[in-house]
Amino acid sequence: MSQTPETPQPRQPGVRYRKVTRYREETTVIDGRPSTRRVPYLAYVPVPPRDWDEIIRRGVTGVAIVVTVLAAAGTTASIGGLLSRMLHPAVAYAVGVVFTSSWLACLGVEHIERVDAKRAQRARAGGWVALLISMGSVITYGDQLHQLPAGVVGSCLDLLAKGLWFLVMGLDRVNLDPGVAHWVTQEEQALAGRFLLGTRLARLNRRAAAMRAVETPEFRAAEAILNEAGQARQIAAPDTSGQAAEVSGQAVQTPPEPPVPPPSGQGPSLSKTVTGQPPAPPAPVPPAAPVPPAAPVGAGAPTGQATPPPAPQAGGAHPIGQSIAATVRDLLDKNPAWAVDAPLEEAELEAMTDAVRQAHGDRKGLQETTRRTRDRELKKRRKTA
Repeated sequence: MSQTPETPQPRQPGVRYRKVTRYREETTVIDGRPSTRRVPYLAYVPVPPRDWDEIIRRGVTGVAIVVTVLAAAGTTASIGGLLSRMLHPAVAYAVGVVFTSSWLACLGVEHIERVDAKRAQRARAGGWVALLISMGSVITYGDQLHQLPAGVVGSCLDLLAKGLWFLVMGLDRVNLDPGVAHWVTQEEQALAGRFLLGTRLARLNRRAAAMRAVETPEFRAAEAILNEAGQARQIAAPDTSGQAAEVSGQAVQTPPEPPVPPPSGQGPSLSKTVTGQPPAPPAPVPPAAPVPPAAPVGAGAPTGQATPPPAPQAGGAHPIGQSIAATVRDLLDKNPAWAVDAPLEEAELEAMTDAVRQAHGDRKGLQETTRRTRDRELKKRRKTA
């Protein structure tokens, strides 16, 4: 039953209530036109009982924080005084913070890795080692001042702080069943594997995009090799239709599958050929047709036949030869007019691009690449001149 100014909710004995302000809608109708407004009123709502566990947890956490700050101050002062004899005082006291911070960091890692006992054990061991080093440093400083008891007492500050944090973090520590712990570890490994794979793929894609934008000869050569390998793998793939595939006018015969040996413990296979004759050996692969020798330089074409000019290759894999930069250098050496330290005219740039296209094939942005390569080569020549 909701509480309203007309019907107040009855109070239960033993339950604390607090006064709150609430709002209700009130509508006034005059001449058929309604007007609604919000009217505040006071109500009493029950107050839940205090959670003493949470209050004590917060109090203990506050005490642990105060003890840690005081212990860090004492340890820093002691180690800073010990190191100030060979270091600058500011540096010595700054280094003193490292000792308390080390075992605090190990304690935090131990709390995070509480599901995996092996990883938590490494952090726990590292924390105790850092604590012992810190305590030994404070005791050494007390011995240097001929106050060994004071050094022993001061070294216990870090021990008390670590003990308090060990108890506070133990409030959230739950001993998992081996099956549950294995499931959590397996899920973490799957998520970590996806994250690692995604990070590496993103890095490799960024690197490939950068190399593709620069258009280095090495990257183009690697791309050509991979494309040729992919094409060869597609050609050499077995034909699933059971028929011989023809490549370059020759029949590629699929070798017969070797007989499957019978399972262990059984007799010999009972399968026989249909004709009762042993299977015919595989037909030998016919040798490749001999390549005709190249025509000598200067020899003309046969009478009645015209030798077509070599057409530039449009994209795809190209033979791996010298780079575009080397071709541009040869062109600059053979054509002194192109080696002049001045921008080329449109016709000269187009002629130089055609020469590069005949050597390396056509590709996107070849004219701009030729221009940049020529400018770079001229710049190198100016430096070496």
